[in-house]
Amino acid sequence: MTRDEFLPLRDFIYEKTGIFFAENKMYLLESRLSNRLEELGFSSFEDYYFFLKYNNIDSKKELTNLLNVVTTNETSYFRNPPQLDAFKVIIQKNYINNNSISMSSPLRIWSAACSTGEEPYTLAIILLEMMEISRKNIPFVIYATDISSKVLESAKRGVYGSYSTRNMDNAIINKYFTRNGENCLLKEHVKKFVKIDFMNLTDAEAYKKYKNMDIIFCRNVLIYFDEKAKKKVIDLMYESLKPGGFLTVGHAESLHNISRAFKPVMFPGAIAYQRGG
Repeated sequence: MTRDEFLPLRDFIYEKTGIFFAENKMYLLESRLSNRLEELGFSSFEDYYFFLKYNNIDSKKELTNLLNVVTTNETSYFRNPPQLDAFKVIIQKNYINNNSISMSSPLRIWSAACSTGEEPYTLAIILLEMMEISRKNIPFVIYATDISSKVLESAKRGVYGSYSTRNMDNAIINKYFTRNGENCLLKEHVKKFVKIDFMNLTDAEAYKKYKNMDIIFCRNVLIYFDEKAKKKVIDLMYESLKPGGFLTVGHAESLHNISRAFKPVMFPGAIAYQRGG
């Protein structure tokens, strides 16, 4: 891939997804797209770009394949325990101990980059465990979205190998999964709490489906956006939260220099960002 081939492809991907490939990542984009060129029979990245840009019928189908190969989907169950502990504190304080809160409507949680489903299903398991211990029923629904159709299909299947489940105790696995050889199949009573759907986080129109959220997890996504796209996404998520709702970003990410609309709330080893009100 030459620089002249890289730049228009990079800009096209950014326009469609908000994901930004810096010039020092040209080799990464080349390696991820090489198989697409081979499968489609293109001799150059320039030909592939013109196909995406101007072949209106077939390129719409190819855009799905493009999104599947350019996104990174590294995840596992119970990833980054301090952030999950902070989630438990928020639930305990605001929904279990606080008897003044009416649960006439479900607790609404959004896993905004759910990948293959480990994050939203982790949150569901945590809530089920907390309700069992406290003997308090908290109706909840978890919305799980991603830009990759491939990982969404995997999330719907709910089949996980040892790498995804490596951070879980056997007691939790036995309680919420069915073992099938080397794999673990998530039980249906957990899956029913999670609604899985496609979403492009830079599409402002798509946020209309995700309003009045109590908690949003958007971990390890901002690192793929440039400053303009980061600000756009965070502003839209602010509007999606209820007053007093919480946003959690990746442990290596921060809203510093992106938004001053949130109040940082400190927890041991983690920060959550709270909408005012």
